[in-house]
Amino acid sequence: MMTSLPHADEIHPGLFRIDTPLGGRMVSLYVLRGTGGAMLFDTGVRGTIPDHLLPALADLGIAPAEISTAVVSHCDVDHFGGISDVRTFVPSARVTVHASDRAAVEDIDTFLAERGNGFAREYGLEESEASIAWMREVGGAGPVDDIVDDGDVLDLGGISAEILHLPGHTHGHLGLWVPEASAYIVGDAVLADSVDLADGTPAFPPTYRYVADYRRTTERLRARPARHLLTAHYPTFTGVAVLDLLDRTSRFVDSLEVLVLRAIPSELPGVSLPALLDDINPVAGGWPVEGTSGALAYPVVGHLEDLGERGLIERHGERGDYRWTRR
Repeated sequence: MMTSLPHADEIHPGLFRIDTPLGGRMVSLYVLRGTGGAMLFDTGVRGTIPDHLLPALADLGIAPAEISTAVVSHCDVDHFGGISDVRTFVPSARVTVHASDRAAVEDIDTFLAERGNGFAREYGLEESEASIAWMREVGGAGPVDDIVDDGDVLDLGGISAEILHLPGHTHGHLGLWVPEASAYIVGDAVLADSVDLADGTPAFPPTYRYVADYRRTTERLRARPARHLLTAHYPTFTGVAVLDLLDRTSRFVDSLEVLVLRAIPSELPGVSLPALLDDINPVAGGWPVEGTSGALAYPVVGHLEDLGERGLIERHGERGDYRWTRR
């Protein structure tokens, strides 16, 4: 069971986790503070910074003016939606992203076209008007100051952060390696076998999108062991729980690939994306079926594209009305 939100913990001297509410879920922001300044990892949605981050910083004795960098992990509204608030309430911070996610982070219409409602044009799968309205409401997109890439190091004095490019959930997903704490901060780079409510109950499927990259990211984290693995929507993983999370992530990817392949017929007319989602969603995980097929579309489309690139399935039809068969 999670503690009540918002909540701040010191994971290691100078590394703070700040849990903030996101409906029935939570989104965790992270602050690193050294002798030379501080940095923020992720911004939450519009309102998270004034309502939750600033009070937590005050409790921790950290002045907003100490924060010189705000790293946005990726282009989802619960991670970049606070950029406009950074400009207002933490003006000392330079907003920093990976180049691949920059356009969607800077402009909400680009985000909706490429990700938030990104299956509409290619696959004919529209998000609801209510979902789009919510994304616009909380998505405080804004200009980016700096671009970072894998291997860049931010030295804060006594504690440092190495930038990790961890694609799969999005093309430009970023994480941090904090060597002094033996800690990964990974946002949504690995998502186990469900995205959970704050009490640990499964809410919806893992929303990875680019399967081969997601697998490589999982193996990269497995290859260099860490004491802590810190995410956006889960409790802190420590010790053997780190490898367990990575194992659950890998097992889910493998199991969903099997389900997708089994649901694809070998003969025309093939199967459509909506039919695939209806077939797979009830058996893919422990989340409620109602209202979650849109989330499941992310990994299912990812697997369809990956299986097609590997020559195992074939796509037929026109944009917006594709069907698939096994080869």
